[in-house]
Formats: sequence, structure tokens, C-alpha cells
Amino acid sequence: MDAEALRFPGREFDPTTGVARFHYALGDLVLTETVDFGPPSVLHPALDRVLDLLYVAASTSYYKIAAPKRVELGTPLAEGALPWVNALFHEGLGEFAYRNDLPYVLDLAIEPVLPHAASLSSVHVPAGPPLTAVGGGKDSIVSMEALQYGGLDPVLFAVNPNAIIKSVMAVSPQPVRAVKRSLDPRMRELNAAGAYNGHIPVTAINSLIAVATSLMHGLGPVVMSNESSASVPNLSWLGRDINHQWSKGLPAEAHLRDALLAHAGLQDAYFSLLRGLSELHIAALFAKFTTYDAVVTSCNQAFKQRDASDRWCGHCPKCRFVFLALAPFTGRERLVGIFGTDIFTDLSQLEGYRELMGLTAHKPFECVGEIEESLVALRLLAEHPDWRDAPIVRALVAEVTASAGGLAGDAEVEAAFRGDAPTLAPPRYLEALRALG
Repeated sequence: MDAEALRFPGREFDPTTGVARFHYALGDLVLTETVDFGPPSVLHPALDRVLDLLYVAASTSYYKIAAPKRVELGTPLAEGALPWVNALFHEGLGEFAYRNDLPYVLDLAIEPVLPHAASLSSVHVPAGPPLTAVGGGKDSIVSMEALQYGGLDPVLFAVNPNAIIKSVMAVSPQPVRAVKRSLDPRMRELNAAGAYNGHIPVTAINSLIAVATSLMHGLGPVVMSNESSASVPNLSWLGRDINHQWSKGLPAEAHLRDALLAHAGLQDAYFSLLRGLSELHIAALFAKFTTYDAVVTSCNQAFKQRDASDRWCGHCPKCRFVFLALAPFTGRERLVGIFGTDIFTDLSQLEGYRELMGLTAHKPFECVGEIEESLVALRLLAEHPDWRDAPIVRALVAEVTASAGGLAGDAEVEAAFRGDAPTLAPPRYLEALRALG
């Protein structure tokens, strides 16, 4: 469909039911998103301004339908929040632009209304129990355990939790909060009719839903579980970095924190606990906790199911990478038990592993670790008695050894577990993480 601009006709929030509705216009078409938070326990003074930011973040789902060349913000935002808005569209929609060959999206015209004139009465640092997002995979499980072990008494959180996420949450004794996000039901019809489709910065949306939830229940900061490699782009296009995980990366985290402070007066209200760690470091920590083996899932194909019966498809980039990352720390029997299959015996997976090792193409558009991390994992597997003779491992070791870079050296292995990547997590939370070992 054609539209000159994405516009923001308005939004509503019912403080009794906790239901928010966000309206978006593409020409004459007005679409409405609904977020059902459930009845609030409290109404924090910063809540309305957090909903302003959520209104903007959720708009990316509707922008992509027609990909107009202009966005006309209908909500006055603090000037300090505008860099986040620009990055949300220009970088958060980078993969969408690349896959649909829409280069103008990288410099999309965003027209703000006059900055919010009302001054903030105070700055608030959330001090209650942390609200930690649970996605069902190893990363959020490590955060859950670290916060519990550190005595921080987290409340677990998810948007539209499916059977897999619920099963992971059920292992923990911690309380749970869930929110229902509903896209306009006409989206399916529009996509079937040829509307643009593609990846959006969904983590930015869910993060702001979490911040709003925290404010509605007197909770503390929102704790995410995004690792250091989320900041690494997949490829360069037209001189720009394109990162599938942009909204999970450190720049996006910093932008959103700045927007929350500038527009809502919230300081240290949002951060990733695992930002300083590599995927391999997180995998090593996860391996300490066997109680989640029967429920942990990182496969996006499995998340499309209605139940949790098949937790890993065993054939996607995510399955390949997580199997690779966990293998050095779990041993064969345990890992095959988790996945239900031994991926390293299936030579049809070799081409996918070549991508992960940087031998062909670019890093897959998936939430997978850096090429350097894959190479370190391969080095560890080459020395592991359970894995060194596996067909995939033997084939990869031969190819990587013959390549210009060769197998990872001792320095690269040591760097993968140093845990010193830049992080915005407060010291008290980092102490809890370090206590896991």
C-alpha cells in the first residue's frame, strides 16, 4: 500500500483495567495496537511518559507495512529522547531495509513535534525487586539464577508468554508478571495482500512494556539478559552496519536509558545484566544448572508452536550455535538429552556451521554469537574427548585449520571468558553475577 507518512493520531490508557491502545495512521488506514498490562497496583507519575516512548517504539510494527518516506511523531518528547527515536528507525529497521532493498529507511525523515516543555519534578531510581525478562533460553536462566543467588528476589516477566516460557518460569520459585500485546488484527490481511514485512526492534518494544509494568507494581529496574556479542553487526550495507540484534545491543541500551532519563525522569531503570559476558561465558554459567535441562529452549521455530513438546528444531542457525556453545561445558550425554538429537553427527549441518565460523557468507540474521566465539568453541571441542571425533567437529577443524586464521589460540580462548566487555549494569547486580563463578 502507498502512504506518504506514518502518523500518530493518539493513544489511550485505562488506569482501572491497565489496557493501553496505540493508534497509527498510514494514509486513511488507522491501525490500533492493544497492550493489556492488567490492573495496576500503583500509578507512578512517570508511567504516562513511559507510555509515550512505548507508543513510538511499537510504531515500527506498523511503519513496515508501507515503509513511507516520512514519520510524523504526534507525541512531544524531551529533546534528550530524540536520538533514541532516530536510532530506533534508522538502525533498528536496518535489517528490514536491507532485506527489502529500501535504502532510504537508513536516513528516514523523522519529524518531531516541539519537545516536551513540562519539566520533570524529580529523578526516580527504581529500588524495588527487579523485573527480569524471561525468554526461555540459557541467557535469561543465568540472569534468573544470579539474581536469586544474590538475594535480589526478582520478579519474572514476559510479553505473551508461550508454553515454553511458562515452563521455564515454573522451575523458578519467583513470582511472575505477564503482559498481553496484541497487534491490529488486520495485519495478517495486509501482509497477505503484499505489505512489506521483516524484522523490527522488538526488544525495544518489550523493554518499554517491562518498564511500564515495573512502574505499575512498585518494582525495581528492568533486567535484560543481552550479551556482548549482540552489539556486533551482521554485515555492512551502503556504508552502514546492519545488525539483526540492534535492539539487544549496547548502543540501543544506552539510547533507551537516555530516553527514559530525559523524558520520564527514570535513572538506572533498565540494563542488561549479562552485557559484559560472551555467549560462551554465559553457556559455561548455564551448564552449572541442570534443573532447566528439560525446559530450556532458544529455537525460534519451537516458539511458533502451541505447546512445548518439540523444543528444538535442530536445523536452524540458533540451534546450531547454542549446541556449539554448550557442547564444551555439558558433555555429549547431557547435551543430546537437552536437544533430543546430536547435531554434530549430521553432516547436512556443515554449511550452516561454516557460516558461524566465518568461512562463507556473513553471520546469519539470527541471535547467534560472534564468529570469534564460534572459533573459540571449536578449539575447545577439538580438545574435548566427547566431541573431538564428531563428524561436524572433525570437518570444521580441518577447514578452519587450513584457512588463513586457523584455530583460535590461547589468547582468544582467555579473552572469551574474561567478562570485561563494557556494561551499564550497577555494581550491586554485577556482584550477584560474579558470585555464580
